[in-house]
Amino acid sequence: MNIKLRNQLEELEEMRHNAFITALELKSSGKHIAGIYGVNVPREILWALDIIPINIFGIDGSNIEAAEGYIDKQGCSLVKASYGYIVTDKCPFSHFADIIIGTDYCHEKKRMIQMLDGLKQVYILNENTSESSAISEYKDLVYFLQQRFNVMLCEDRLKDIVKKNNTAVRLIQEITDIYIEHPYIMGSDDLISIVYGSQFIFDLDERINKIYQLKETLKRLLAESSVNFSARRILITGAPVAGFKDEVVKQLSSPDIAILSQSYCEGENYNIINEECDLYLGLAQKYISEGRTSHLDRIIKKYNIEVIVHMTFKRCCLMDREYENTNIPCLHITADYNDDYENIVMRIKEFLNKQILI
Repeated sequence: MNIKLRNQLEELEEMRHNAFITALELKSSGKHIAGIYGVNVPREILWALDIIPINIFGIDGSNIEAAEGYIDKQGCSLVKASYGYIVTDKCPFSHFADIIIGTDYCHEKKRMIQMLDGLKQVYILNENTSESSAISEYKDLVYFLQQRFNVMLCEDRLKDIVKKNNTAVRLIQEITDIYIEHPYIMGSDDLISIVYGSQFIFDLDERINKIYQLKETLKRLLAESSVNFSARRILITGAPVAGFKDEVVKQLSSPDIAILSQSYCEGENYNIINEECDLYLGLAQKYISEGRTSHLDRIIKKYNIEVIVHMTFKRCCLMDREYENTNIPCLHITADYNDDYENIVMRIKEFLNKQILI
């Protein structure tokens, strides 16, 4: 792999760990920090209020045992891992957070956030299916945050944040498109490092610059490459794949297949906001919870997905089977953090072999 590209990828891979120091510096400078659970928390509002949104969901099982002293041992690994990080105070992001904001998308996660009340200030957004309800919900959030942190929302500032975040989202989409068309240029785990790692660049201008520079590196390498072949396309969806990046996704990475990952419950929302309409309406249109069937159909059509691997945590309360109605080969895998990853990878490879993919 090209040295410049490798250095850029390694920087993004380590971004979450290195961001611990950045979070400390932000907190020490007087910045407010919001720990975020959920894809559909409108981060633009937080940025505009000068509150730094940081994903704090657990991506490993190191603190699950500690969580099981407080919550159901039979519960979802993601919920237990996330709760364990807070009760053990081992996550700098949640430690520095002035408030924890989540949504009611998952009732187990909602219950977990409610249990944190007393340890932290918490706020739970209702995910809505109507624009008017979502707009009302966001205005209530703004009012609450203004009162809680003695800040005021400036419409021009919100417009600027929306524009910048749209730029960052478009860059991520462009990099994803490059990878899907040319998976030999980097690994599927590298794409996860780019998407997930960039979420821990807390200055939007810096985030845009780093993603842009990476995109330009990829474009230059493509211009110099003579490789030209089509790869088969796989979607890994369901659980937050960042937690399984090295143990599962990296083991499946191949120049012959392009692996796209999409999570239902954690990470950031990569829809574009209409900058020409009312800002609250634009936010509502971006963050209204899209039906999982519609979302899956849209991704399949956009990227010409040929195979789906649907990963869910054992005992996930939102486990769905929409993927079975797509008329393309599907494999359902249930897993936990600290699971038998070798067996999981073997099952996926056997399934892909049957589809004559690898």
